[in-house]
Amino acid sequence: MSLEALGTAAAVGTFIVIAATAIAAIVQLRHLRAQNQLTGLLTVLAQVEAPEVNDWVDGARELLQSRLPDPAYRRAILDGTYERKNNPWLYLANYYEWVGSLVKHKLLPEESLLDVYSGRIIGAWNILEGIVPLIRRRGGLSVWENFEYLVVKARNWSARYAQGTFPKGVPRLQINVTWPELA
Repeated sequence: MSLEALGTAAAVGTFIVIAATAIAAIVQLRHLRAQNQLTGLLTVLAQVEAPEVNDWVDGARELLQSRLPDPAYRRAILDGTYERKNNPWLYLANYYEWVGSLVKHKLLPEESLLDVYSGRIIGAWNILEGIVPLIRRRGGLSVWENFEYLVVKARNWSARYAQGTFPKGVPRLQINVTWPELA
């Protein structure tokens, strides 16, 4: 075998090794991204179920229903003099702002999150919707824009899957419980 042929064979062999290494690296990066997304999703799902988030939902609903009709409270929001410490509506909105940013930047898998929590996301927005214009009047449209983005995605998901996402071709269970008040 001539030196030219040997050199060519070595170059081809080197190319094959480098190409295989690049392919393995791409596969490994995909697995790493999927693992990171799963970890992030599990973290967010655990937080949504955390007692403090449920307390924020209940507290925001109660506080806004009782205080938002008061012009003095609305003025405090417009002036930025409202209470920020232990404020359930502020915590709730900021929490979903964070989640929305993770979804928008594809750090959380959108479909997995919306499959489980689209209703909760929409419900949280419905609680906070009356305060959004007041906060944005002071801070601009960028305030809670990631939360808004998440709500738009959740509403689209809910409209698209109004009957749920149960896989086609899988038989449903027959649930035969009769309650007297439903008869």
